[in-house]
Amino acid sequence: MTKKFLRFVPSFSRDAWLYLVNTFFAGLMFGLQYLFFNLYILKLGYNQEFIGLLASISALSTAILALPFGVLIPKFGNKRSLLAGTFLQIVAFLGWSLLPARFTLLLASALFGAGYCLISVNAAPFMAAITTPDKRTALFSMQFSLNTLAGVVASGIGGVLPPFFAHIFGVPAEGATTYRVILLIAMGVTVISLVPLALLRGERSPTSSAPAFSERVAGHQPIVIKLTVAQFIIALGAGILIPFVNVFYKLRFDLPDPVLGGLFAISSLAMGLSALFVPALVKRLGKIRMMILTQLFSIPFLILMGFSATFSLSAFGYLMRTALMSMNLPIFSAYAMGIVSGRLRAVTSSLLVLSWNGGWAAGSFISGHIQSEVGFSTVFLLTASLYLVASGIVYTFFHSIDDIVGVEYNIYNDQNKV
Repeated sequence: MTKKFLRFVPSFSRDAWLYLVNTFFAGLMFGLQYLFFNLYILKLGYNQEFIGLLASISALSTAILALPFGVLIPKFGNKRSLLAGTFLQIVAFLGWSLLPARFTLLLASALFGAGYCLISVNAAPFMAAITTPDKRTALFSMQFSLNTLAGVVASGIGGVLPPFFAHIFGVPAEGATTYRVILLIAMGVTVISLVPLALLRGERSPTSSAPAFSERVAGHQPIVIKLTVAQFIIALGAGILIPFVNVFYKLRFDLPDPVLGGLFAISSLAMGLSALFVPALVKRLGKIRMMILTQLFSIPFLILMGFSATFSLSAFGYLMRTALMSMNLPIFSAYAMGIVSGRLRAVTSSLLVLSWNGGWAAGSFISGHIQSEVGFSTVFLLTASLYLVASGIVYTFFHSIDDIVGVEYNIYNDQNKV
């Protein structure tokens, strides 16, 4: 299985490798931001409802700008868009770290969402353009795996940074000053990630005379709209819970930062390793079947995570849920980019980013209110219910289409292997 995956690696293009290097540094940044940002906001004196508002503002900014960016990016260019998005994230880190008033925190979150939008709307079309269809799932999986494995490094480093700064500067290990310095370190990593982007040659789409898959599967033209609906439900469930995992473990089990960092490191490792097996599993089961099975199997572990009396059982549930749900992301992106023509990829990607971040924003905003009123139990039940609904929607919309598109995809690969 591993050999079958690795045979794709040497033939990735120069731009693909540079983008993978950028992905690693971006993963380091996101790992540090995910681990400490919410804790930083709490130490500034704000409550969980405000944390939910910040998360929803960032996601809402991404959702609002997704369609305009999808139209403008083909004219502006992938390389310049990726550079601009990264620069906006750097500015956001400066705002969060140096101007921690309520308004500037909200503004910085909106800028971070705008930067993330430029990057995420670009990601799938850009990767589709710099590789051939037979290597596309491998590249998408490799990109996702590197991003999450970078989170292992970030969580490992993050676990030791607070006591290190406490010893060096004589500040509380779990205080606002310590967390602020860590956010500035994350900003520095983001600056480094600009280097491989600057070395990109730019767009380089593989040529092919084959028609788009959406044109070859005549009866299923609304498939992209159906994908956006399914993704919105999944994102709604994820947005209710995932931005608050560190808050949940702090409040429920009073975990110290090193233990929390270790948990997130193992979680990122589970995500990265599971993504490596995606190409082989997709070949055996099909993309849609894989999405349905991973969503359904994640639900019992989600319940175990939220309602276990001991940290060890809860952590096991969290790790298994994370590994299973993380398999969906590269599958979903590769599937969507494979069924539309090159000229429609940016718009399709923007629709998917819109649906994901719209659901994430709504979920984060709702969750902040729920946590303040009734606690985390309702949060877990809502997320599990939405995952179940999403699985039913995916099955209803796509279980027959997956067979048709899979046949077309395999025929196209057989004719175009290099």
